[in-house]
Amino acid sequence: MSKGLDAVSLNKRAWERVAEKYYKAHYGKVSEVFNFFCEKLPKGSSVLDVGCGTGLPFAKLLVERNFNVIGIDVSSRMVRIAQKNVPTAEFRELSMTDINFEKEFEGVLSSFSMLLLDPPLFKDIAGRIVRCLKNDGLFCLALNEPREEGADVDGEAVVEIMGEKMYSRAYTKNEVLEAFVPLGMKQLKFNREIRTSKEFGEEHVIEFVLKKTKPVHSSLASAHVN
Repeated sequence: MSKGLDAVSLNKRAWERVAEKYYKAHYGKVSEVFNFFCEKLPKGSSVLDVGCGTGLPFAKLLVERNFNVIGIDVSSRMVRIAQKNVPTAEFRELSMTDINFEKEFEGVLSSFSMLLLDPPLFKDIAGRIVRCLKNDGLFCLALNEPREEGADVDGEAVVEIMGEKMYSRAYTKNEVLEAFVPLGMKQLKFNREIRTSKEFGEEHVIEFVLKKTKPVHSSLASAHVN
């Protein structure tokens, strides 16, 4: 990342400005990976939606499936919209960089929010997410990958989304697994596809469901969280 660029602050300002536009965005179909995640969660599970945005579509869908949902987002405007869209869920203005839950959730969801992180922050948030999960908890993750196999993933950039500049970075499947597997996470499901929308253009999407198979060693968790 460019020296002196504060990606978190840049993205917070951008999402504050595009909240109303994002509310009107076309979300497309719900993926089989998300459905798999929901089917594998125990009934009545507590689920954390990381980067919940307007609460649509995922917080709403999770509530409709009778899960207990807490959504967090760095944008106060997004949170206010989410509270109106999904009044039976709980929403908090909170950056994912400040997550500090300890084994409170059976499930965690991150739909395209972790692509807004540079690599050091990605590893940091990976540790925080794993700590959020109870033993055998599930993590559902969607990201964009580089458009060409073997492409330079260091092509991180300040991009324009819905007319606002923000930091974004594509991640490879290997990078994701290298961040999560050492923390005791096992891949249960993976999907790769190309999606196109008016708001985001062509996206090369990768999706995972990962399971927490063993407790995180305290020293390893702190290495990712501190």
